[in-house]
Amino acid sequence: MQDQQASPSVSPPPLGRSRRTRTRPRTRTTVACDACRARRTRCDSQRPECGYCRTRGLKCHYEQSLPAPTSKVEVELAAIHQRLDYISAMLPCPGQTSFIPDGVVAVGHDQENHHVFTGEEKLPFQLLGTECMMTILGLGPGFAKEIAMLERNASPVGIGNSSRLRLIQQPQALAALAAFSQLVHIWYPILRPGFSERYLDIISGPLTPGPESCMVLLVAAIGTLALQDHELGDASSGNSSELYLEAAMASLPAVVTDRSVEGVQCLVLLSIYHCCLSKPCQAHEYAAMASFKVQNILKHVGISDGELYEHVKRAYWAVLLLESELRVQFDVVDSGIWKHDDQVALPNSRRAWQFDVDAGSPQASTTSPDSTLSADGPRTDRTQSYFLAEIAMRRMLHRCNTAIRRTPRGDIVYAPHIALELELQLDEWYGYLPEPVRFQHLDADMSDSALGHLSVEPLGNFLRVQYYCCKLSIYWPAVYQSIQDGTATPEVLKHCEGFFDAYIQLMPSIVICIRNCIVNRWTLYATIFMTSMAVLQASQHHFLRAGCAVDWSRLMVCLQSTSTVDRRVVEASPSLSLLERTLAQRLAET
Repeated sequence: MQDQQASPSVSPPPLGRSRRTRTRPRTRTTVACDACRARRTRCDSQRPECGYCRTRGLKCHYEQSLPAPTSKVEVELAAIHQRLDYISAMLPCPGQTSFIPDGVVAVGHDQENHHVFTGEEKLPFQLLGTECMMTILGLGPGFAKEIAMLERNASPVGIGNSSRLRLIQQPQALAALAAFSQLVHIWYPILRPGFSERYLDIISGPLTPGPESCMVLLVAAIGTLALQDHELGDASSGNSSELYLEAAMASLPAVVTDRSVEGVQCLVLLSIYHCCLSKPCQAHEYAAMASFKVQNILKHVGISDGELYEHVKRAYWAVLLLESELRVQFDVVDSGIWKHDDQVALPNSRRAWQFDVDAGSPQASTTSPDSTLSADGPRTDRTQSYFLAEIAMRRMLHRCNTAIRRTPRGDIVYAPHIALELELQLDEWYGYLPEPVRFQHLDADMSDSALGHLSVEPLGNFLRVQYYCCKLSIYWPAVYQSIQDGTATPEVLKHCEGFFDAYIQLMPSIVICIRNCIVNRWTLYATIFMTSMAVLQASQHHFLRAGCAVDWSRLMVCLQSTSTVDRRVVEASPSLSLLERTLAQRLAET
């Protein structure tokens, strides 16, 4: 995120600097119409038509009023909405110069501009496919091509004989649905309420090819994969997952031409399935298809479409998050989905599907998977809190995520004042996290054994990983410039110290996260590899070791902890296996 130009007519919500003294955010007492809410403008709430809609001849529609938030979670959710709207309104658009002293231009890595930035200025954990970054880390320019080739040449899945699927047992189907709800849907809550009944009805029927059958079979396939990964499935789980996928792929032609939200959901689920198999390139292909489809739907579905628009909104934000995660490490074409992020209202995951084992099953009390997975799953508030917080994080990363500036002579240098502003805004994001997903920072004196047994809630832990990855990206240019110059000022050394400290905070969480987040495993391990290689490279320079007040023994423990990642995770992908061997070799040489 970039420095912001102050506006005399807009007062921001309480910021991180005054967090200790701020009062609880006040809830809104007026209801805005759908048009004003989408535009994020003040509504006079007149009935039957507000002043804005009346003067422009628009159809004025008010959502059914909800009770004012009274619980702590609801108040904190309202605060996230308020802060996110303010940040979005104040930030410059992509390609626009922000107001920074000394004629500096700060540009995010996704922004279109007239300056060409090389990989040297970008953050380490997002450039696996960049030859420049590979050279900086001592891997050679051919390493990036090898990784890309391994992934792009991965064998396709789901192209077998769909007729192999015969009869689906209800206990097996319910177990897959429960696993999908608890282990997958929490990350991308896209399904409609009442899906449990529809799932059981369709999966016990003839499975006629079409979007609905495809969606149900993909849920069963992903749920079975998750169940097997959770070490609760039997030996036949993997084979069952393949059978479900093959049957689902028979409906792919209908899905591709379908113009409904279900078509988008199917493509998202196909992307998620390949993510669970650590096949990021194939996953991105389906995510890109989903992106184009949901953007087309948005052209014809508006606020006046009520509940349908709500489902399209959730699909849009899920696709945006999924595509953003997959684009991190590869040089792929931008689908343009970010062009709509300031026009599509935030999602309401309280109106998404919640798993109910009793739905549509009179025998559920005897056939439910309660013995293996909890049917309750995360609370609705937790899923909603995570989804909003993740959107806010992605928006920050999209606009700007590294502290650099271009001098009047055209040189690119580290910008400490931008780094401080980025860190302040990151801490403000943290300050508004609701309790269900609020994570804790590790104590500096925490023992190594305590670090090894760290256990946290999965959604909050993933946000914690992103928080410290963002800090690494902020301070990486300080480390890079110091390495290039062979020296550093005390101020820059302090920021290099922040880079190492962020890595120490990151590693215990990301090692746990890679176990719990089956959807993002490939990108998580790629992050482990890139950040660890960057830290190893930086720690070899004596002036950084001497000038930074870092617990170097703790840092080495964190580096060695990378070898504790489950072997099944790295062996699931040839590219991850190569990354694991390369990192192990570099650690052995240290």
